[in-house]
Amino acid sequence: MSNFNFDDTETSGIWWSTNVSIRDLCVELKEDTSCEDNQIVELLRSIAKSIEVNGI
Repeated sequence: MSNFNFDDTETSGIWWSTNVSIRDLCVELKEDTSCEDNQIVELLRSIAKSIEVNGI
């Protein structure tokens, strides 16, 4: 994560708040589906790969 600057004084907290939001949603997904962490990681990697291939 060294590529991202989580310093709120420079980014208005956008990177940090995005990180927190995604983590919160992952926790909610885990609770709702009883998925293992590795399954959620696989999902996130799949989403990232889709963005790499197709863009946002």
